Amino acid sequence: MAKKKPNTNAKKSPEMPGSDYGFVRPTAIMTAPDFNDNLRAADIIACAYGEMPNEDLDTVVPVLSLIGTKADYLIKAFTQFKAWMDATGPDALRVEILYANEGYYIGFGPDFHHALWRTNGVDQLSSPMYWGLTYIKKIDSRNPILDRLASYAKHPVAPVLLAAGLYTGPENKSPTGPRPHEIQRITDCPDLLLLHLPIYKTHAEVPAFSGLISTARPNKENLGEDETYGHEAYEAQKKRPSSVFRARKRRLTALMPVTMHMLQSFAPLNDKVDALAHDNNVARWQIEQAIVNQRLWSQISAPQRAKFQNAKDRYKALHSFMELDIPDFTRLANDQDAIMKQVLRDARALLKSLGTTAPATLAQCQDELKKLGHLTFDDAVPGNANAGTADGSAEAASDGVSA
Repeated sequence: MAKKKPNTNAKKSPEMPGSDYGFVRPTAIMTAPDFNDNLRAADIIACAYGEMPNEDLDTVVPVLSLIGTKADYLIKAFTQFKAWMDATGPDALRVEILYANEGYYIGFGPDFHHALWRTNGVDQLSSPMYWGLTYIKKIDSRNPILDRLASYAKHPVAPVLLAAGLYTGPENKSPTGPRPHEIQRITDCPDLLLLHLPIYKTHAEVPAFSGLISTARPNKENLGEDETYGHEAYEAQKKRPSSVFRARKRRLTALMPVTMHMLQSFAPLNDKVDALAHDNNVARWQIEQAIVNQRLWSQISAPQRAKFQNAKDRYKALHSFMELDIPDFTRLANDQDAIMKQVLRDARALLKSLGTTAPATLAQCQDELKKLGHLTFDDAVPGNANAGTADGSAEAASDGVSA
């Protein structure tokens, strides 16, 4: 009887695809623009200053009132601000002032950290691009009270009450601004307690991602083309080894917090990871990432494994994944062959994300990654809180864009 020939066309069993968490699929978040529309429609004509006792703080706090001619629109804008603050705290609303000649600019908009927390959550896999609107009003004169408020604002916590007022004076407004008797309190409009009100006296004081950056740098017609803050700068920063490393570390911890903690704190496992990295001439983070990917693969069903071969489906599945099981950590890194094959697949995925050729062998991939600087950054970890301090703001900075 003739021997049966092996079926060379048989389908290969699927394996965990290469996944490097220094890069994820691009996403974007844009805050609702309603407040901007409503403040424009409210016809803001002035700002008023004063002081008022605050029961919550049991002290007198400065009051900044936004004066407009359309109460309904002010109520709508302030109600939206209050919703942000109720969700994530008083710093969710960012109000800023920048001196300009005899007057000043005042800006109102969402703080981008808080906006990300409200929409994307905390310690998530994704790092979306953020687009936030800022309503900016130019006030032509500057009351001396503002100088005192600027000194007060330098304190670590400097509460200011933000209120809204309705202008009830004649249609032909005074060039010096509304008089006190021409301003009426809007009873249905919530007062908002701010813990900070940044006041910048010079353009140089305005932070990179302030809502007032466009007024501080008026000669830049298109900030998107700016060499520091534009799209090209963002893309270059996103691929910097330090940015990729820190993004990867954060996302791995978000995906499998227990496993990452044990990899770095459980001595037998920690030693095993170090030995694997040393014996195979790879970086420690590569072993950690491969173990997380192998753990993930062991947790999903056969139908899910088929979907994981598609990057989009895999990305969606990762967002709903939760690490609930407690494995035997003494055996977690025992399958060295599977781990090293995963290291190769992950390395090839990283090189493709960096826009370069992904060689077939691990040694060749390591050479390419070393040339690009993606292996040396691992020297300062694990457990070193100062690792990469010089580039510590890289990922955070890339997540914020003010329009």
